[in-house]
Amino acid sequence: MNIRIATFNVENLFSRFDFSGRAQRERRLLGGYDFENPAQFELARMVFTAVHADDIRQLTALALAETNADIVCLQEVDNEDSLGVFYDNYLKPVLHQQFGAASKGLTFEEKQAVSTRFFYDWRHVLTGNDRRGIDVALLSRREVTLRSHAGLTYDFLSDLNLDWRALTAVGEKPEKRIFRRDCLEVNVDLGTTVMTIFVCHFKSKQTGYLGGDSVAATNPIRHAEALAVRRIIEQKFGDRTAAAHWAICGDFNDFAYADGKAVACPALAPLLEGGFAVNVIDRLPADERWTHYHPNSDEHVQLDYILLSPALAAANAEAVPEVIRRGQPWRVPKLADTPRYPRVGWHRPKASDHCPMVIEIDIPD
Repeated sequence: MNIRIATFNVENLFSRFDFSGRAQRERRLLGGYDFENPAQFELARMVFTAVHADDIRQLTALALAETNADIVCLQEVDNEDSLGVFYDNYLKPVLHQQFGAASKGLTFEEKQAVSTRFFYDWRHVLTGNDRRGIDVALLSRREVTLRSHAGLTYDFLSDLNLDWRALTAVGEKPEKRIFRRDCLEVNVDLGTTVMTIFVCHFKSKQTGYLGGDSVAATNPIRHAEALAVRRIIEQKFGDRTAAAHWAICGDFNDFAYADGKAVACPALAPLLEGGFAVNVIDRLPADERWTHYHPNSDEHVQLDYILLSPALAAANAEAVPEVIRRGQPWRVPKLADTPRYPRVGWHRPKASDHCPMVIEIDIPD
């Protein structure tokens, strides 16, 4: 059975007001207007943010709809309310238009049958560990069962040789939870077989550690997360791990490719090396192996991943992923000749700072 799987970091899909922009608030400058009254400025800023967010979410919806995925693994979703508002007000209207074009001339019964290929009747957000409240989430055209692994602590990996000197230096303890968000286990019943997808969003390379060396500081945390994902899979499938039907999707916040060149990525080694899983972006030409642009370093990197089990990768040897880039801002250098969605700007609005990636695979019986 064929199934399309996508992953997309939708960049701060919040239902609450974003109180960012401290420097701008201090200056009370907005859109070229200087506000002397702080209350008037705050009201104007809230209106500006709401209008700006409306543009962003329309673009997010267009990018997501373009994946035409049966299952979409999402990162940076606030809660079920925010996902529901986004679906009802932004994504569903796009899907309705696609459905209308595809079902024109069909009978009511035929339209009912076709509708299952367009809409996401199952939408899930489980609360994870992020202190800001951003979680992994799921949109699905099929009913699924879910299991959260957010509660796992470092004791889950107590028999492994973790770098506790480095972990302790950044505040990690054996009793602390491993995942910064979650490893959400999604089981999809396809009738003749079950497909399992693990949705992840690993620790970011945030600044403020070890004199600003954020990569060195956070590598041990991402490495532990990768080890934990691998152990969860190996415990679930046992000696059938290589032969089972599973995939790992999400934003790993570390890159295996930069500007088309393979980069040493020790934090993700438990997943990327030794044949444990197959990184499907390897099947694209070298200069297309990226999902995110870093303007500060002027690098096009892979932060977002779809990893297939060895069995699924072998059964779909010709399957090639697609990276949707029409929602990226015009400042991204490699996309000078790439068409964009309406209203995409130089820096903003944009669909997200990440590109969605999708692959269609056949799940053997």
